[in-house]
Amino acid sequence: MRWLRESFAAKLLAALLGTVGLLLIIVLVAVRGETGRQVEVVVDRTMRNANALFEELNELQRQQATRLARPFTEGVRARALLRATIEAGDFDYLADVVDYEMQLAELVDALLVFTDPSGLPVLTLVQGRRVLEGDPAHIAPLARSLLAGNEEELTAYRLIDGEMYSVTSQYVDLQGSPIGTITFGLPIAATDVERIGSIGGFEACLWADAAGCVVSTRGVDAEVGALMAQAARSGDVMRVSAPGMEWSIRSELLTPDDATEGQRIVAVPLDEVLAPFDRIGRALLFGGAGALALSALLGAALSAGLTRPVRALVAATGRVAAGDYETEVSVASRDEMGTLASAFNDMTRGLLLRERYRSVLNKVVSQDVATELMKGDVELGGENRLVTVLFADIRGFTALTEGMEPQQVIGLLNECMEHLSEAIDAEGGVVDKFIGDEVMAVFGAPVTQDDHARRAVSAALRMRRGMAAFNAAREGRGDAPLGVGVGINSGLAVAGNMGSSNRLNYTVVGDTVNLASRLAGVARAGQILVGGATLRLAGPGVVAPPLGGRTLKGFSTEIEVYAVEEIQGEQASA
Repeated sequence: MRWLRESFAAKLLAALLGTVGLLLIIVLVAVRGETGRQVEVVVDRTMRNANALFEELNELQRQQATRLARPFTEGVRARALLRATIEAGDFDYLADVVDYEMQLAELVDALLVFTDPSGLPVLTLVQGRRVLEGDPAHIAPLARSLLAGNEEELTAYRLIDGEMYSVTSQYVDLQGSPIGTITFGLPIAATDVERIGSIGGFEACLWADAAGCVVSTRGVDAEVGALMAQAARSGDVMRVSAPGMEWSIRSELLTPDDATEGQRIVAVPLDEVLAPFDRIGRALLFGGAGALALSALLGAALSAGLTRPVRALVAATGRVAAGDYETEVSVASRDEMGTLASAFNDMTRGLLLRERYRSVLNKVVSQDVATELMKGDVELGGENRLVTVLFADIRGFTALTEGMEPQQVIGLLNECMEHLSEAIDAEGGVVDKFIGDEVMAVFGAPVTQDDHARRAVSAALRMRRGMAAFNAAREGRGDAPLGVGVGINSGLAVAGNMGSSNRLNYTVVGDTVNLASRLAGVARAGQILVGGATLRLAGPGVVAPPLGGRTLKGFSTEIEVYAVEEIQGEQASA
């Protein structure tokens, strides 16, 4: 790998091949992802069609069952006769009547079950057989649910003698007194399932744990049937190949929340869906191979023309790194490499100039401080200055941001500090530092300002107005408002560049600064607290009612505190 690290030509070639290869991989991944999405769309649509077709079949059989029940449920006489027959136990007569009705309807293989008012089956006719005792069709749970008053009619599925029946149970009463229930069931024929599968374009199987695949479409062979059985037992969505085809197999309960009644398994063929994407994938592979070969040839040609000027730039860069800022390279062309050479020469000239004051500029953070340093008006070290110090602290910021993502916290803090900084800049103040959710500003240093106290008060009022507009926008978005407490104090402070010998920071320190910080600490959201010195220096028009003496941490005597409301006669502007 040493040749790759040391050869520009090798890196260019690797970059071209890597870019083409990466794009090819991204496209292939995108095609594969789109293939998966299209498969899901087709499978979901096919499953919805399958459900709709099976529901149509169930509704047809329910209507047939309802029609068969009419001779026993319509009219008071029919229901009275039914109750008398059940109470008398004359089930042979009832069976003869049912046989006659079923022969008329040509439904000799249908299921019919009568129960008494307790839900106990008293007559079962199934596939031409009469059963007077027992419950071969397991109808009693449906009958008990109907008689309990939960439903008027229930549908279900039952496996009887290897056949799957769709059954409909109806509640029968006479003048509010229960007679019992009547259940009709029709077997689900393979021809019906085959018709549904041909319409919907899928293979289907009705599955029962006790008998396996009871009825299915013709395309369900041994291999597909085994995969359907696996899907029925696992309940998972499967994507498999068999025999020579791609399938998506899903299973659903015939009756929701009741796995005992069986499952409906649908296998959706995917070959028609996958064929276009397979062709696209093959085309991408062949096209990608050609693009890689072309990239290799192009990279070799480009690297030959780039190596010489790049080597010259590398040599010149080495001389600049050694401190020779008078180094220049020849501009041999007007293309991008020539532009790069000209830019390199401009850079070395700029480095030569900037080196003369780099050490000074790296030690300041404020533009005003840098300007004053360049003019020579500020001495390195400390000096006593009459200044006004402002602290603005966001109230309840920790509680407000509890649970927020770090990026959201930083974004909210930056947005708020933007408003506070604009107010400071508008009044000619200098942002000394940001301390978490607090900002410290200085007025009257390093640039002397005779009205520094009034500027600080005006900046605080601008902050209040700016935060009001900011909070209005936040409340419009449904966010909680932010409150800012401001403390201002004026007096003598030590101002200057402080820190270490190789890294300085222009700031102010002293009791004046400490008192401003303490006032900000006790200020409520939206409140501007100032000391007496600030109020006197701010001049006329400042409305600031006294709040009385306050005991503040770090000060042995009470401090007279005033709450600024406005500056009369000045136009309010954000």
